[in-house]
Amino acid sequence: MICEKVSRNDVRAIKVGKTGVFQLPNHKAVATARVQFAIMKKLEGMDFERVDTGEPLTVAYKRIK
Repeated sequence: MICEKVSRNDVRAIKVGKTGVFQLPNHKAVATARVQFAIMKKLEGMDFERVDTGEPLTVAYKRIK
């Protein structure tokens, strides 16, 4: 998905066993997205595994729990 930022609702929309891929506009948005996934793990008990995309402005996480 091409987006400006990754919101908590975007993270919640990833179903268990599925991978969310987000193409972001800059490195700051990438860093913010990584923090967003960590926050959701703490707040809502979700668990994610980072997937390497090979692209610097793309983040991908697989939801495990």
